[in-house]
This record gives sequence, structure tokens and C-alpha cells, in this order.
Amino acid sequence: MMICPVDRVVLESAFNSGLADFEDAVQIFSAVTQGLDAIVTRDAQGFLSSPIPALSIQELLQQVRQQNGG
Repeated sequence: MMICPVDRVVLESAFNSGLADFEDAVQIFSAVTQGLDAIVTRDAQGFLSSPIPALSIQELLQQVRQQNGG
């Protein structure tokens, strides 16, 4: 698990993105900047335009179990 930093570049990218929800845009651009595989969120609907997948907590746990052979 990784928690992404938010810097000026991320904030400017989010602001200039045109996405309706600024907070979601910040999370998207932070994750993209860090090269992450997914965003874990309770609001996957808010990330439909994200270039990387948004997973629910349940989906994340399911993937972890599958990767660990469970």
C-alpha cells in the first residue's frame, strides 16, 4: 500500500483537468504521477473518467486474496 504525495504539480494538473470534482481530480493525478495501479475508494462512481481503475475496498481485498492464492 502506498499513500501518494500531493504537490504543486498535482494540484495544478487537477485544477486544469476540467474534472467536475476537484478532490477526485487531485487523487487521480497524484496516483497517475506515482505510477499506481489503482485508486481505492468508497466512491468508484467518482472516478469513471480516471485513466487508472478505481477499486472498492472489497475489490481490493478480493484481488489481494487471489494474488495470495486464497
